[in-house]
Amino acid sequence: MLESSPSAVSAPSSDSRPPAIPPDRLCRMVTACVARDFNLDVEMLETAPRGSQRAAFARQVAMYLAHVAFGLSFETIGRAFGRDRTTVAHACRVVEDSRDDIWFDCRATTLELMCRAATARGGR
Repeated sequence: MLESSPSAVSAPSSDSRPPAIPPDRLCRMVTACVARDFNLDVEMLETAPRGSQRAAFARQVAMYLAHVAFGLSFETIGRAFGRDRTTVAHACRVVEDSRDDIWFDCRATTLELMCRAATARGGR
């Protein structure tokens, strides 16, 4: 199981999410940041069907960031995205594996910083 594997995904920090932001709203804010970076409509990441490969990967990135950057559980993220916790676990593995590419790793780090800044402002 990914959540218990110390080497698979960096351990989420339990105090990194502002307590005033509910998990569903936090996931929407992360999704908005990722959609903007991927030049996609937010709806493409929030819809039930898989969508294009690019939209599916962007959704996986959003799920990954919600878990790694904000410490949300797979179940919580799954509910926010209308998916199963195993789908979220798979998304985290895919994105973590993609971080072996230095360019993508820099992009993911920048996206995490953007998401943290957006949530610090409360989404304004």
